[in-house]
Amino acid sequence: MQARKFYSQRNMYLTGFTLFLSLILNQTFVMIRNVMRLEDKVRQLEGTSPRKGAKQSSEKPAMAGEPGEVASLKKELERAKKDLETMRKQSTGLHREYDALADKYAETQEQLPKKDA
Repeated sequence: MQARKFYSQRNMYLTGFTLFLSLILNQTFVMIRNVMRLEDKVRQLEGTSPRKGAKQSSEKPAMAGEPGEVASLKKELERAKKDLETMRKQSTGLHREYDALADKYAETQEQLPKKDA
């Protein structure tokens, strides 16, 4: 009788543990699949090549264009920022040069004798 009770309890624990593990494994599989899908989406938006064997997802965000477009737009933005900084430096240099020439012109005007009529 005690042996039968022991075997019944053991089987119940084994069944419960197996059920718990199957739920945990299923949830882990779902989470890993979601992570892989999101990594593919990030790679697509950044313009890098997808993983080997990864299927191309048909769902594209409305704001993203072709693969690689975001990366090329970032490069273009950096180039525009550099151009803007260069223009600012040129503007300050030209302003400084204009002020210096204006001062020199003012000095020459003061040195010229004025004609009295």
